[in-house]
Amino acid sequence: MTADSAQARSRRLRWLMGVGLFTMLGLGMVLLFLLTQATQSWELYEQYYTVLFTLNSVVAGVLLAVILWIVVRLLARVREGRFGSRLLLKLAFIFVLVGFLPGLLIYGVSYQFVSRSIEAWFDTKVEGALAAGLNLGRTSLDTLASDLGQKSRQAAVQLVDAQGVSSGVALERLRDQLGVEELVVWSGSGAPLASAGNSLLSSLQDRPSSLQLRQLRTQPVITQIEGLEDEPGAGTTRPRVK
Repeated sequence: MTADSAQARSRRLRWLMGVGLFTMLGLGMVLLFLLTQATQSWELYEQYYTVLFTLNSVVAGVLLAVILWIVVRLLARVREGRFGSRLLLKLAFIFVLVGFLPGLLIYGVSYQFVSRSIEAWFDTKVEGALAAGLNLGRTSLDTLASDLGQKSRQAAVQLVDAQGVSSGVALERLRDQLGVEELVVWSGSGAPLASAGNSLLSSLQDRPSSLQLRQLRTQPVITQIEGLEDEPGAGTTRPRVK
């Protein structure tokens, strides 16, 4: 009778362990499916975050309880000196090593892969945002240069009408209207005729080149943006439109 009850108890334990394993496997598959869905829809993940965290905690707790129960039973068998207990303990230790070390290796490789993938994704996003901001800045400067070129052409027409002694006063008035720091009138040979704003010495440093003077013979207006060159120290000065 005792043997029959022991066999029945053993069968019940096996049945419970089988049901538990299938239940854990089913829950794992469900959680894996939810994880794949969460990577595609962050709203769903945020909505059921508490539920998923609770399910993972419950599954982890049940697995930990099963492992502790098996360890306690194994140690009890070894303490009682049952036949094959030490061999079973060695096998359990081997299984722990076989499962833990490769899992640790896979975890380390996966962690490095995911972290570097996130960094690469973040760098790509930041690089795209910086490129978009740079393009927006260039477009704004080009628009500003084009607008300044048109205003400069109109100012040149007004300056032609203001001759004689009043040319200096006209330059100051035009500089205020254009909203620029400096306004210089150059001759066809590149010599400064009159200036308003900064000193004439600083104006000589911005003398137009011979190429620009030749271009002015065929083009009514030439604009130039300085301070955007990819040179050391180029980003320390503000961009200027000439």
